[in-house]
Amino acid sequence: MGIKDIALRERIIFALDVDNGADALTFVDLLGDTIGYYKIGLQLFLAEGFDLVERIRERGGKGHKIMLDLKFLDIPQTTGLAMREAAKRGVEMATIHAHVGSVCHAAVAQAGQTKVLGVTVMTSYGETELAELGYPGTIEDLVVARAGIALAAGCGGIVASAREAALLRHTYGDDFVIVTPGIRPASLGSHMGNDDQHRVMTPGRAIAAGADHLVVGRPISRAEKPVEVAQAMLREVEEALG
Repeated sequence: MGIKDIALRERIIFALDVDNGADALTFVDLLGDTIGYYKIGLQLFLAEGFDLVERIRERGGKGHKIMLDLKFLDIPQTTGLAMREAAKRGVEMATIHAHVGSVCHAAVAQAGQTKVLGVTVMTSYGETELAELGYPGTIEDLVVARAGIALAAGCGGIVASAREAALLRHTYGDDFVIVTPGIRPASLGSHMGNDDQHRVMTPGRAIAAGADHLVVGRPISRAEKPVEVAQAMLREVEEALG
């Protein structure tokens, strides 16, 4: 497995799971010397829009990067035009649901320099949710199938849990990034809190399995000392890479 040239401070993508720009920027100011990548999800984007993207970029002098996590899913033309707007604002990565090849193709065609990430199966899904969807196979089967749709369409990366990372590397190789939510610090040990996530893993194990970027929110944001937790997680990442 090849190791990509990604700065250590960009290995963790901090999830700005707050409802306003002021709180988001407070976290960016607090973590900005440690973490250089930030995720803007649906709630925060609806509250603040693209203006917050620029404000985060302006924070500090290290060039913070943005993952826009809106998980586009619509007809191909609408999805492509939405991705074009994201690309205009210079976000480094943006997500779509990797369900239909034509939709993925349309997004990639309009993405410019923005890396399109195909979301496979949400990390909050377990076997119960899969049964509700009426899918007869395993989660691993569905992740591999949807990753194949995204990569065939030209997506530059996949969003999947770290539990499927090694399988994705074995199946499709190294020429794409894997972004993994559901990351919990090793320091929590057997008491690792999963919140609403079913498929979780520690930072070191996720990197060793083949993940490139780790999306982390609550384990850092709810910690008494967020910076120290972030630094400890990055040390785990560095050891795994070493």
